[in-house]
Amino acid sequence: MSSRNLLLAGIMLLACAGALDAQTYTDRQGTPVQSTATIPYDYWPLGPGQHNLAPTSATALTVPTGARFMRFCASTATVRYTTDGMTTPTSSTGEPLFAGSCLECRG
Repeated sequence: MSSRNLLLAGIMLLACAGALDAQTYTDRQGTPVQSTATIPYDYWPLGPGQHNLAPTSATALTVPTGARFMRFCASTATVRYTTDGMTTPTSSTGEPLFAGSCLECRG
């Protein structure tokens, strides 16, 4: 391979690398939005976790400082949840999370 071809190949590689770094998505109105998360999404566990809870009434979960991602599951019963920090879920208030399903929150 000639030095000119090698130089062109290097320039093309750099151009492609820049394009890969500039990931975007389109919002509901069709507007391109620049991504702010690395791919794959980088997260790591923040302790302590809350596992195998069996609440019989509305129970607030403790969110660790610095948390950006959360996953919670309803193992054996359908539950209701809220995310506004003020509304207490009841049998008729809040979003249902059906038994055997999980929900992920980011932000």
